[in-house]
Amino acid sequence: MLAITLSASAQKEYKLSKSSGQLNLNISGAVVEGYSGNEIIFSVPASEKEEVDERAKGLRAISGSGFTDNTGLGIDVSTKGEEINVNAVNREIKGIITIKVPQNIKISFVNKSNVYQNEIILKNLKNEIEVSTSYNKIKLENNSGPMNIKTLYGSVDAIFNEAIKGPVSIVSVYGYVDVSLPANAKANVEMATNYGKLYAAEGLKIAIDKSEKAERSGFTTISGSNNGQGVTTVRSGSGQSLSSLTSVNGEASVFEYGSSSRNSENIKGKINGGGADLILKSNYKNVYLREK
Repeated sequence: MLAITLSASAQKEYKLSKSSGQLNLNISGAVVEGYSGNEIIFSVPASEKEEVDERAKGLRAISGSGFTDNTGLGIDVSTKGEEINVNAVNREIKGIITIKVPQNIKISFVNKSNVYQNEIILKNLKNEIEVSTSYNKIKLENNSGPMNIKTLYGSVDAIFNEAIKGPVSIVSVYGYVDVSLPANAKANVEMATNYGKLYAAEGLKIAIDKSEKAERSGFTTISGSNNGQGVTTVRSGSGQSLSSLTSVNGEASVFEYGSSSRNSENIKGKINGGGADLILKSNYKNVYLREK
């Protein structure tokens, strides 16, 4: 069941009756917020003066993307089993899309465009989150995890208000990673950077594991073809294994590999006796771990 409405607060809305499953977002940016309802609600601010093309009356907009605006918001929303797929009809969407989702919905966000990108804000989500972008700045607010966040050029700011559930991995290649935890958080933490610095609040009292040398990791990008496969394994000249290869239109991006630089910093430790795994990495910028 779906509905398209214009709310009293001058917002265009599209509602989809769905309280579980996975929401796959392939758009330039969004604000995604968890709530205790049973509908996915998409909305964008309504323009005060929307131009009406008289010549287009009786016709529908089409696009080379192959998607159709079935929402009135510039996006195509379709369902397949437990998956809800959201794609931009045109490369650039007017305004930031806000999406309210029931707490049981899993979130997957992918944007590999180097031209069209907006900020990604994810907040109050209690289920799994996966983000893979090239340029988007990412903000995470009051999410519990588990989550896997990867960005090539964007920065990541994350604030956890409650205990972390499941593994959390936040990685940026060329941007900073800034995370705040409550004082009573329990985590097995790993922090790493090749060319930046690591910072942590004294109040968190990280018990650094000095007996086990943390495995150093670096990040790079490559271009080429992987014969249409989404994930594969490549070996460097030294025989080291590269992983997490994602293909987008014939271009491949590697986010992590087993290498290091002279300036690299890497620590492993426990916060409040240990708990869920928390991995924070940036190759070229700093990593910050704060006490909330």
